[in-house]
Amino acid sequence: MDLDDLVIALGGAPSLPGARCRGRHRLFDPAAEHESILTVQARHAQALGLCEHCPALTRRQEWVATLPANQRPRGVVAGTIGGGA
Repeated sequence: MDLDDLVIALGGAPSLPGARCRGRHRLFDPAAEHESILTVQARHAQALGLCEHCPALTRRQEWVATLPANQRPRGVVAGTIGGGA
């Protein structure tokens, strides 16, 4: 996630008590430069597994749905893989 994405994501992100992603942001990040596709896929599979049973999933999905497509974070967000992943 670049600085612009971070500012956008933090600007309106809801409080998510109990979120399973807390402290594990690296799993959810979009592909890094020179990162192998297999590594990205493995990270994202772990992230999606955490999202699957997350108590904050519905709230996060509702928040993402309010964002214009060009302002949605990249990587794994709300149980889906967003652009640039």
